[in-house]
Amino acid sequence: MMYLLLKKSLLSLISILAVIMIIYFIIYKSNIDPTSLNLGQRNDSKTIENLKRQNYFDQNYFVQILKYLSDISPIQFISINDFRLENYKFRNLAQFGQTLLIIKVPYLRRSIVNGELVGQLIIKAMLPTLLLAFSSILIAILAGIGLGILSVQFYNKWQDHFISSFCSLGFSIPSYISAIFFSIVFGFILFPLLGLPMQGSLYELNDSGDSQLKLVNLILPSIALGIRPISVICQMTRSSILEVMQQNYIRTAKAKGLPSVRFIGQHLLKNAMNPIITTISSWFASLLTGSFFIEYVFNYRGLGDLLINAMNSFDVPLILGCCILITIVFSLINLITDTIYSLLDPRIKTN
Repeated sequence: MMYLLLKKSLLSLISILAVIMIIYFIIYKSNIDPTSLNLGQRNDSKTIENLKRQNYFDQNYFVQILKYLSDISPIQFISINDFRLENYKFRNLAQFGQTLLIIKVPYLRRSIVNGELVGQLIIKAMLPTLLLAFSSILIAILAGIGLGILSVQFYNKWQDHFISSFCSLGFSIPSYISAIFFSIVFGFILFPLLGLPMQGSLYELNDSGDSQLKLVNLILPSIALGIRPISVICQMTRSSILEVMQQNYIRTAKAKGLPSVRFIGQHLLKNAMNPIITTISSWFASLLTGSFFIEYVFNYRGLGDLLINAMNSFDVPLILGCCILITIVFSLINLITDTIYSLLDPRIKTN
């Protein structure tokens, strides 16, 4: 297990480094100046110069990367005269002349648009996206596995064909189409009947100007976001169970006349879970970090909405922070998936 942790950590670091290099390469080679684009009425030469200096946009490509890596590193050698010290939350470990060895909270810099800390913006946007992803994957797991089992029960009958056709249709529909469909049909046309809002975020201001939790705004985005994973999980459940049913021990268990619920739970579903878990984990990572169009259509302010706005305004520190978070999320979910594999099937080695 320790080897697996070290291996995954190393791969995560390589992925983060690749993300930073690619984004900075795009910025360095583009003709867009992020500072001039976002300053608006503050667009004077001194302000632009200060903002470029703070983000090292006036330096060459490799200096920009090295400075950003030093900002996000938890351990760093830094000069006592470096202006970045005032932005760090750090503890001094040692001093060598004019150089400090510090341990610090990784610094993701400040947004170019509003000057807020990127870390705080991401934390604020992460909770709504987490709730949206968890609710969507929960709907997808329950509906997908249930439909998959039902499809096997009626194998090669009209019910099976209907479920397979529904899954094919659901998977082929892009997320933004399903979002628009659910928003118009259930949030606008059927609003008098269902009372589900067409748009809205997890937190909204009430008449008194206070932030108020609105869980009802989570319903339509969760269903719209869960349509594609429902289809994939259903098809994977169906094919996995059908494959397991061909094994000799399944025929023996079925010949013993075990109750159908026990037979499905202890023999069929348990032994068919590994590919299903792979599907669930990969789709959960996608839902957690890829709900951009859903959040945009429903005006649901989460991580996807934050990243889209950052890309529209070329807010480099915020784009980098969001992309690093996405990389870490995928790495963590892969690690959790490997661990679950080893628990379900001891024959699978995690190293």
